[in-house]
Amino acid sequence: MLQACLNGSRPRAHHDAIPLRADEIAPDARRAIDAGATELHIHPRDGDGADTLDPEPVSRVVVMVRAACPDTPLGLTTGLWGAGGDPARRLALVAGWWERPDYVSVNLREPGFDELCGLLDQLGIGVEAGVWTAADARALLAAPFAPRCRRILVEAPLPAAAEIEELLAPLELPQLHHAADAATWPVIERALEHGHDVRVGLEDTLVLPGGTRASGNAELVAAAVALGA
Repeated sequence: MLQACLNGSRPRAHHDAIPLRADEIAPDARRAIDAGATELHIHPRDGDGADTLDPEPVSRVVVMVRAACPDTPLGLTTGLWGAGGDPARRLALVAGWWERPDYVSVNLREPGFDELCGLLDQLGIGVEAGVWTAADARALLAAPFAPRCRRILVEAPLPAAAEIEELLAPLELPQLHHAADAATWPVIERALEHGHDVRVGLEDTLVLPGGTRASGNAELVAAAVALGA
């Protein structure tokens, strides 16, 4: 599975092709799917371009992306920063989403993991468990919700990704490996060799495997496809 991560928390100043508004994200998602991506990961933004979990912008982007990419699995972030760092407020915001994604990423390192996963389970939203370190991996092994996760999101450079992969093998869950900036392509190449899912997009890197600046998400996806994704 090749997931396109279209924007993350990056500001437009990092790259003028980073989509921020829903009416930019939807057509960019379509281009990424046409280039070979099979799933999507998106950070909804507010009017100022900042990450948000507020129901109105979240639901708007879900509606527009689903219209542009019907039948494509759609995932969002639940990064705590999108709720001002307040776990209780995050629960309330997510509960208020009237248009829901297929799944979301939930970071083990943030407080409130189990409570949020319980709510997501009630809402019928899948969970990608975000694991950054070996300590996160051990915490996931002990988490009651772990067996019900859709997949594990291994968010680490080499060699940490290999250590996390081994630690979490007993869960027998799909693993999606990715990293940021210079670590992006080495992690993708190793993950493909080991049969894991991968993701790529302007959230993670602005450059192609050879170091040339990418024109946008579609070109990054096409480069991952060329590697065998």
